[in-house]
This record gives sequence, structure tokens and C-alpha cells, in this order.
Amino acid sequence: MEYAIFFCLFATAAVHGQTLLNATARYPELSNFNDLLSSFPNLAAGLLTNISAGAQRQTVLVPSNQAFTNYRQRNGASVSSLSSSDLGNILNYHTLQGALSSSDLEQPSGLVSETALRNSTYARRENATDAGDSLPQVVYLSSSDTASGRKISARQVNALSSVDVRSGEGNEVELEPTPGNWSGGLFYIVNGFLTLPVNQTDTMDAANLTSFSRGLARTNVTEGTNAAKGLTCLCPRNEALGPLSNSNGNLTDGPGSLLATLTRHGLTGSYYSTNFTDGDLIQSQNGYPILVTRRNGSIFLNDAQLVSSNYIANSGAVHALDRIMGFLNTATNVTTPANASIYTNTSNIPTPPATSTAAASTSSGGAIPTSNATGNQIVASATSSGSASISAPAASGTGAANTSGGNSLKHSLIGIAIVTFASMIALFAL
Repeated sequence: MEYAIFFCLFATAAVHGQTLLNATARYPELSNFNDLLSSFPNLAAGLLTNISAGAQRQTVLVPSNQAFTNYRQRNGASVSSLSSSDLGNILNYHTLQGALSSSDLEQPSGLVSETALRNSTYARRENATDAGDSLPQVVYLSSSDTASGRKISARQVNALSSVDVRSGEGNEVELEPTPGNWSGGLFYIVNGFLTLPVNQTDTMDAANLTSFSRGLARTNVTEGTNAAKGLTCLCPRNEALGPLSNSNGNLTDGPGSLLATLTRHGLTGSYYSTNFTDGDLIQSQNGYPILVTRRNGSIFLNDAQLVSSNYIANSGAVHALDRIMGFLNTATNVTTPANASIYTNTSNIPTPPATSTAAASTSSGGAIPTSNATGNQIVASATSSGSASISAPAASGTGAANTSGGNSLKHSLIGIAIVTFASMIALFAL
């Protein structure tokens, strides 16, 4: 019944404009995509799930013929050999919420966009606070121009050579920044298929942040970490964390232990680089403050620099740091980075702010477990609600609008107007 409804939508969408299949049929380099949707009509209909009066428009990332070739060479089988369920998840991940124009891709810090992927295997970022529905999975888009720090004017939009789209395991595909139009929004050609997100530790391993995942295993909290919903891990690079992660010293006892260090690098909620605002204080899972500093295009968390970011995990994100974070001296004025003092000696570990003794609820965000399998306790986890001065990502979504400056709302209103106008024309025709 559900697919039948989708198919009706798919068949009647041409009343208000051309369908996605009709629009992409004009591009010879997209023939494999059209063949795929023609072979799986239910999947094609599913792309129009949200196309209705007042619904948000969509941006579809359409894989080129080269993308199909790359997939077959990489996996030893064609994408059409996948089950309809797997194909549905992939196509949902290629469907972004909102009609993202070329100018939307100019964001200097990149753009985090929600997708239509809500399958709980791949989207466990956290639960929405209203109806309890899980939040959709995201992708991170950044142009090579904005990533290099070059300012782009409105007249230079068409000069963008390509945009990188980062998905699961940190894999990236290139997007051609010239959009095509269809009745449900826009589409862009990409040269590869997006990778469905995996759990936190597999994401760390894919990003070569193995010292962090090894530390979780040595302290017996791997399973709990991967089971958490809404979790961000700030992983020092292997050369920085390796000596502690490989040490036979203190694993779980007290705030200087390996387990406490790992927990201090965990954030409750899904934080992407776009969430880190200069001067913000963020609370670690075991209660220590983390000061965000943006300087010359770089992001610092306390004294550690973010050297690689936005590895999309099924429950949130993984970022790489150049070192183990120092401790923030909260006795000084930390409202501005210039007045912040960083502890670099672990013997000067400050007492974390007073927090609830209860661990953070996984319904609003996950946590690296506060005890390992043997019951060794560490400082209690705390959510951002423990202090009014602590920032947290927005509860409903990515913490950054799908399109900066209210474009999502703008596109929704435009969509309403277009549908309403088309309906009036149809009535006059009768």
C-alpha cells in the first residue's frame, strides 16, 4: 500500500513539472542511474516520499555512470545486485533535505545537511525531543575553494570546480556544482556512491585513529560506546594517544586514567565542525570544560587543534586532534580565548564542575560508558543541561541549518507557493 501511494505520487508529479527520471534522462552520463530506477520502480517512487503541498523540497545526489563503474571495481559486484532494502537506504542517503543551490555550497566552514536516511542501523545520532523519532543521518559538503580559505563572491559561484561530499567512514565523492531541476527540487551529479555510516569504533579505524578504539577495547567499553546514541568522539592522533593507549599503567583508576582520558574526549550529542563556535564552552562527558577557539581558519578545543573533522558515524561524528587536550583553568576568565589558561601537566588536573551522578540518558545523547565491564567507576557523565554556560548542538537537527541563513524555510515557503499556484491553474482549467 505504501509503495502504491509513492508510485502514484511519482506518476502524477509531472503535473507540476518533470519527474526526476525525466529530468536526468537528458544526461547521457546518468543512463545507469535511470536504468536502476526503472528496474526498481518502488525505489524511484520512494524518492518522492516528501513531495506534497507544503513539504520541504529535496536535493538528490545522482551517481554518474563512472560512479557505477567505480562501485563495481571496488566491491566486485554491481550496485544493482544489492537488495531493494540496501538500495533504498543508499538512495535515501543520496536525498538531501532542502533544495540546495550552488550558492548554498559556498559556506566558508562547509555545510552539514540532513538526508532522508532514518534507518536505525545507520542513523542513531540521537532522538528528537518531540515525537521521539530518530534524527536523520547527515552528510558534510565543502568546496575545495572554501576549504582552502579563499573567499568567494556571489559572481564566482559558477567558478566552483567541485564540491566534496563526505559520508560514512570519511569517504568522499565529488559533486559537480551546477544543479539540475526536477519537480521535487534540485539534483547534482556525483562521481561515486555515498558510504553508509558505521559505528564509532569502525569509523575511528577507517580514519586511522586506532589508538582511541584500542583504548576503548582495553578498558572494556567498546560495546557500550557503539551502543550509545548521539555521541561525538574527539580522537587524538595515534602518535599523541598511542603511548597512553598502549601503556600497561593506569587504565581505569581516577581522573588521570586511560578511561577517564577517553571519556574527557567524548561529547554528548552530534557535534560537527560547524557546531564549534569561537568562545563557546562545551562540557565533556565527565564534566570538564572545553573552550572552542577559531583562529586563522583553524579550530582549537582547549590547546588541541582539530586536524581532520566530520567523519560521519551512525551515532554522531568522529574528529581528529593533534594532541591530547589539556585541562582548562576555570579559575580564570574563560569567556574569551585570550584569557584562557591551559593546564599541560596532568598533575594539575582540576576538579570538574559539580554534575549529576547519573549518566547521560541515551535518549538525548549517548556517552562513553562511565564504568567498564568490571565495574570500575569514573567521574559521572553529564549532559549540556548541567550548566547554562555550556553549549550543545541544536536538539532538532544538525546544529547548523541545512542551508545557512534560513534557506530551508525559504525553500519550503517557495514550494508551498508553487504547489498552490499550480493547483489554482488546475481548478481554472476545470
